[in-house]
Amino acid sequence: MSYKVIVGVDGSPHGAAALRWALADAAEHAGEVTAVLAWQLPFLSIPGAFDRDELAQTYKEFLLKTVAEIAPAPEVPVRTLVAEGDPIEALIAAAEDADLLVLGTRGRSPFAGLLLGSVSQACAAHARCPVVLVKRDSFAAPQA
Repeated sequence: MSYKVIVGVDGSPHGAAALRWALADAAEHAGEVTAVLAWQLPFLSIPGAFDRDELAQTYKEFLLKTVAEIAPAPEVPVRTLVAEGDPIEALIAAAEDADLLVLGTRGRSPFAGLLLGSVSQACAAHARCPVVLVKRDSFAAPQA
């Protein structure tokens, strides 16, 4: 059985730091990483305003590009998963059989760093595996 790390990726610097941390951890444990991007159909009162398949493809391309920019030659296998729906539910479901769930955290309060954001807090409370919360500055990209 392989060591499985699930990581939430959303294109933010916090998500990038989480992906770098997850890749390093998976390499240390000879494991694999699954990068997860959750998206929701925008709420709009005009029926048919958005094409679901087109949005899904756009998010898939975005996730692949984001992962490739952060890890052009990863040391471990990296899979991607684009999930339509609530980010909390998507991440918890993806981590069902994982060894670790890794999330970037930015918090949503004036006391940045003191309180967790809603996704981080809910995943930490409900995931079946351990959850690691990575702050952007704690695992930044190597400086050139």
